[in-house]
Amino acid sequence: MKRMLKFVMVPVLVALAISALPIQMGYGQEPDAEDQNVVEKLLGLFEKANATVYGVLSRVNETVPLPGVVWEKYDTGLAKAKEAMQLIDAGDNLGAKAKALEAMQKMKEVMLDIADDAEAVETDEEREARKAAGIEDAIERINARIANLEVIAANAEARGIDASQIRERLGNVTKLLTKIREHIEAGDIDEAAKDMNMSQRWFGEAMAALRPIVDANKLVQAGNFLDMCEGRLTRITDMIPGILDKVPIPDIAKNIVTQRMQTAQDKIAEVRSLLQEGRISDAIPKFGELRADIANLMAEVKQRIGTDVGEASENIDRYEIALDVLEDRAEMLEGKGVDVTDLLTKIQEARKLIQSAVGNLEEGKLTELENILAQIDDLIEEATSLADQLAAEAESS
Repeated sequence: MKRMLKFVMVPVLVALAISALPIQMGYGQEPDAEDQNVVEKLLGLFEKANATVYGVLSRVNETVPLPGVVWEKYDTGLAKAKEAMQLIDAGDNLGAKAKALEAMQKMKEVMLDIADDAEAVETDEEREARKAAGIEDAIERINARIANLEVIAANAEARGIDASQIRERLGNVTKLLTKIREHIEAGDIDEAAKDMNMSQRWFGEAMAALRPIVDANKLVQAGNFLDMCEGRLTRITDMIPGILDKVPIPDIAKNIVTQRMQTAQDKIAEVRSLLQEGRISDAIPKFGELRADIANLMAEVKQRIGTDVGEASENIDRYEIALDVLEDRAEMLEGKGVDVTDLLTKIQEARKLIQSAVGNLEEGKLTELENILAQIDDLIEEATSLADQLAAEAESS
């Protein structure tokens, strides 16, 4: 890699990293607006990079005439940027983003082609200014990453996970970055560069301290998901035996359904054991198997007991899941000081109707069951709309 990667082309390299912008920018916007925002940012950076590149090309060309291929690449970069602007006008933001990135790539290629000659014409003052600018740019990048890690640490602490070690290390890095800026202001660029290397090592140590937090967070999330799956399976297995006793099907069919239930229960026990041992990487693939086991159980119910009964069982299961989600939303809203009395009332009404639906399902009263399920569906829709309304009011207040 030529040394020019550390030269005045910081704006170009920053811009080339902008391909991650769809994740970082435009949060909450529609895709078209997000893409347009990204392209506009890219083209703004291109303009700055273009001014820098042209200045370097002109100075080098005064000393060493540049080959035509370099100017051709530069002109290609300008043409790509022009195409990007035309595509924006045509409403093709994705195409425009691709062309803008191609334009930046051409600028990078140009600077790499003339790297050695460009360094040769750099003055001492420019060299110091370039070093200072590079260090300032690195400080900004590290500060942004520190902010992200602090959010992760705060979330971990909210879940009861000890994040004191990473907070201490991030604090040390932040203090060192302040010291580096003081070196730059004093004109002591060499000392700033030494401390910058140290700050990067310290930041790496902070990242290493993050690993146990990430693992602990995964463990908590996996445990919560397993609890949800177990709750769902418990509801299903509590409901099915009563149905099996009432439906006239061969014992072999009943045994197959029972075996499916046992398979899912065994899988939950297996995953629970893995999580207790801290073997999160071994447990994660088992979740996919568990979901498949539960899906196979519901499919078996449909096939062995009957489509009507099976679909009713699936609907009841789906409504239970929806009510669990609504209860979680109610808890979060209540934590923000929102009055969720009406929302909880609707949830409780739906829960009571589900109990009634299970009774009718076990007794084979499918007509009454259909009416009850329709009422539950309406209640859940009303509760969901109410939760959305309360959330919007909480955000605006």
